[in-house]
Amino acid sequence: MKSTYERLEQMEKRIIQDGFTNPKGIGSDIPHFVLDYPPKDELQVRVYIENMLKRTKINIKEVNLFEFLLSFFDEDELEELFEMEEEEGLQGLIDVFEPILNESNTMIQQFKDITEEADLIFITGVGSAHPFLRSSQLLKAVSSKGYKKTIVLFYPGEFTGLRLKLFGILDYEDDYQLSRIS
Repeated sequence: MKSTYERLEQMEKRIIQDGFTNPKGIGSDIPHFVLDYPPKDELQVRVYIENMLKRTKINIKEVNLFEFLLSFFDEDELEELFEMEEEEGLQGLIDVFEPILNESNTMIQQFKDITEEADLIFITGVGSAHPFLRSSQLLKAVSSKGYKKTIVLFYPGEFTGLRLKLFGILDYEDDYQLSRIS
């Protein structure tokens, strides 16, 4: 089995191939890919992506799910969220985030706005956004609205070909198309 670093290198070679960001033919309807990796390799993945973004000529937009979630709030509202978390705990935050995330049009528009210029989107920060925003929640929302840009999801866990297991522990049933990139 290849190491995470070898898989990252293989992924980088694949995304620079002609046609990767504009797939055509069978299976190109939803060009969403996943690079799953052991959670212990998170720092290695972050550093590799950071360096790759500096050296690539492809217009890639990295969307960190936790930062994406926070982008729905202004500075004063973020302060209120910190206070709420201290008073009400995790459930209080979940109650605040839930209406925003359940309104998929708002989430999709925000996602489109920040990715409109990109040729390729990297989704990172999956673990840090949990349990507020799941990667499957975002991917299902954008897929349902016909978003066709190529996405690579960096996933700290396991992808079985049908299911994602965050951190190799939390099991989610997902019914959207994903392909392993390497």
